[in-house]
Amino acid sequence: MKRLELPHQLADYLCPVNGLCDVYEWKTGKRIPEELIFYSKAGFQMISQKKAAVPKMIFMGQGSIGKREYEFWKGIVGYEVIADEGKCFRTTWKNVRQLLDQDIPVILFGLDMFYLPYQRKFYHRQHIPGHVVLMIGYDETNVYVHDNSKAEMQTIPIAELELAWAEDYIGISKKNAYFGIDMRSPETDTAWIVQKGIGKNAETYLSSPLSFVGQRGLDRFIGEFPEWKNIFPEEELLKIYFHFIEYTGSILPELPYEISGQRSGIINPHRASRDKFAQALVRYKDSLGEEAWEEAAHHFQKSGEIIEEIVNGFIGDVAGHSFRHTEKYIPLFQALRKHEDDAFRRILNTQN
Repeated sequence: MKRLELPHQLADYLCPVNGLCDVYEWKTGKRIPEELIFYSKAGFQMISQKKAAVPKMIFMGQGSIGKREYEFWKGIVGYEVIADEGKCFRTTWKNVRQLLDQDIPVILFGLDMFYLPYQRKFYHRQHIPGHVVLMIGYDETNVYVHDNSKAEMQTIPIAELELAWAEDYIGISKKNAYFGIDMRSPETDTAWIVQKGIGKNAETYLSSPLSFVGQRGLDRFIGEFPEWKNIFPEEELLKIYFHFIEYTGSILPELPYEISGQRSGIINPHRASRDKFAQALVRYKDSLGEEAWEEAAHHFQKSGEIIEEIVNGFIGDVAGHSFRHTEKYIPLFQALRKHEDDAFRRILNTQN
């Protein structure tokens, strides 16, 4: 049996970084706000794959959850990542126990809530893949975890964990994915951490070496988008529009009621988390940031409103099977570009 005593805080819908913030607080006695860590990766990506189910995938962020998220922050926060995925459960279970025995907490990635007994709303009722928890202990029959939605330590029978962990997670991770967080020498200046991370993301957006990322990616998209109606058949355009709409949810990827016919009960505006990032910048500007964060927040709030307007237009196009008048969106995307540029430059200028 092994159990680590870590601090823990609730962080609704922020499971990918909740465990990371728990480990940091355990080692330093300080807390990095989850919302600054998670929502700060605003940006743009356009993934083009001719043979993919969706040939043009638009993401209004520059990083994804999982390995890229933890790799992005490790050199800034000051930790090492011990990670693996895709192995059989028996091997993985041995590896994560060994990490716990070395006092290294482990992020268990991509779980299906259908198999988590404490998630009573979903347990043996609904498959909700992609959940993330922090493993802090184990014994002969159970795993002990921190869950972002629960205040107390939770228990998962090992047999249920094996089932919850048995599937790949939508192209983000393979089965049995884990990330040991070895935080031996963390940076203790939390203001420096968040300013450095947010600044690094701003620099990536404004000066990405990759043509499909950041401002370069957005410019490329604006140039291409009007021609897609002449390139892709309607069924492909439907997939592209659906993907764009789904992945602009501010809380989580989700198709709105007008398309899905289902209500999740979650207030989830389609502003690509710009509203959430703006709120976090204003909330923490005095304690962790700079005055310019408020100006940046204003621009992100505006860009979020523009994204929502675009989404509403896309929903109408999908409902009417009308994809011919794409030029009406170009002024909106250009206005979005202007607000994003202003926001990221405000952030970057505070560090010069």
